[in-house]
Amino acid sequence: MLSDDKRAKFFQLLKESSKDEWVWMSGYLAAITQPIDDSVGLPASKEIRPEESILLTGTSSSVSSSKAASIACTVVYGTETGNAKKVSTEFVKRLKAAGHNAKLKSTEQYKPTDLDDESHLFVVVSTHGDGEPPAAAKPFINALQSKKEKLPNLKFAVLALGDTSYPLFCKTGEEVDSLLNDLGSSRIHDLGKCDVDYDTVAGPWMDSLVQKLGASSSNGKAAVNTAPAKDKPAGSKKVIYDAKIITNLVLNDIGATKSTRHIELKSDIPVDYEPGDSAGFLALNSETEVNRILELLKLGKEDRIQYQNETWMAFDLLTKKLSIRFLPDRVVQKYAEIAKASIPAGKSDLDALLTIYPLNEGTDSKKVLEILEPIIPRYYSIASSPSAHGEKEVHLTVTEVVIETKTSIKAGLCSGFLSSFAEGDKIQFFIQRNPSFRLPSPDADLIMIGPGTGIAPFRSFLFERESSGGNGRNWLFFGERNFVNDFYYQTELQAFMDTGVLHRLNTAFSRDTKHKVYVQDRMTENAAELLKWIENGAYIYVCGSKDPMSKDVDAKLVEILTQRNFETGKDSSEFLKELEESGRYVKDVY
Repeated sequence: MLSDDKRAKFFQLLKESSKDEWVWMSGYLAAITQPIDDSVGLPASKEIRPEESILLTGTSSSVSSSKAASIACTVVYGTETGNAKKVSTEFVKRLKAAGHNAKLKSTEQYKPTDLDDESHLFVVVSTHGDGEPPAAAKPFINALQSKKEKLPNLKFAVLALGDTSYPLFCKTGEEVDSLLNDLGSSRIHDLGKCDVDYDTVAGPWMDSLVQKLGASSSNGKAAVNTAPAKDKPAGSKKVIYDAKIITNLVLNDIGATKSTRHIELKSDIPVDYEPGDSAGFLALNSETEVNRILELLKLGKEDRIQYQNETWMAFDLLTKKLSIRFLPDRVVQKYAEIAKASIPAGKSDLDALLTIYPLNEGTDSKKVLEILEPIIPRYYSIASSPSAHGEKEVHLTVTEVVIETKTSIKAGLCSGFLSSFAEGDKIQFFIQRNPSFRLPSPDADLIMIGPGTGIAPFRSFLFERESSGGNGRNWLFFGERNFVNDFYYQTELQAFMDTGVLHRLNTAFSRDTKHKVYVQDRMTENAAELLKWIENGAYIYVCGSKDPMSKDVDAKLVEILTQRNFETGKDSSEFLKELEESGRYVKDVY
């Protein structure tokens, strides 16, 4: 028991200390009051003097010699959107905090010949699209596939990022894990599989692996909070929100060559999201297309179909459950077996398959429905701010896609679905969190590059910054086809300029001039000012099409950075990668 004086000093010390310092103190006290286990080389009976225990600071139940436990390891990441890189960067911090010699490399940088010299290799890789590896990871995977020599001395572990909404969840990670195992390497941790809220799996997986390596990562201050999102504990399902459409209007003027809509949803309950997150939807297939398929299959709307241990009526199954558009080649080839036809590799709509390669007489057409995969969600960046628009509203910016297929001209599955709703109609959605696409502190400068519907999250950012205050400046680059017809949210952006929320606005309308002008051209015109902002610590965000827009912006930034007059110690490409690794260059592209 402490005296009153000591107790007062103790509580004053706690009040003045940070959480990291509390951890230090608790580890210190644990180390000098608990017996040390024989397994770490010190007899349990040995008395530890306070001056010796400083070496044990930060441990709570056991002590490891970081020097003895230290290993040389490489963390290799393959990423499409940047999430795998973000996780890998954090992983390296935890490994280093535990005393290990950890290096970080992308799959582009990693040389296949280095495999022979590795003792510990940890791979963090995402899966995107239809079970595809990131483009940057393909050479790495090809090298593993073609390698003839075994790697018996290599210890490895793989962390896979994916989306359970897709049939081939974490397929790339599974493939890398299997390839390394087939090469005779030793798997020292089970394959980790992360859903879109990757922190709920990635954090515990990294901690567990660090512990298996013989050192605790609890010493390091670099570790981030890996607690699950407050509304979505690890292993829980997505929260489905019931909402109604309160606004559905076309943003383009008469005569526009495209149709882009502003859609507002109002939920029955508060929606837990942050600027930078997306809304997910399970679109329904169109009645016209479903009826055409039923006719080709010679099935009635109410015919009973067994699908994944459930009984459906054929019309409902095709409308609500099954993907009938842009079928992956694995499904196309299953159809080829049923139809006894030779079909070239590639993707196809179901109605096109049934039309071009009809089923033979007597074939059980219900088998076709059995090979189809479920509809996967479509995601749209949220264009609203909970602070500015209320916690029950979610706004979207949706371009109506028109697709010319072999059988007809069709509306995009989800864009057509959302565009068809009238005000007052009911709809369901869920939130896909994007923790790597978050606003910086209110005092940080922000450069936003968002042509087309890429403006959506930046509308959210601007409204949020208006509500939160702060001294950070905001600069937006926006581009579309025509100034008169396609200047989305023009009135709002002008108001932001008038009130000082938006400090600079540069627009590029590609079809208003003889020579097409894009956002990257406006960046060139403003290169000197861009460099000043970057030198002063500005954050750069890009949203919109991955190819070619985001790649063009990457190239333009590298070009502009060659003109810098501030020293970085790196060439332009390396400095841009450093900005990305530090979270100052962030992309949400599709």
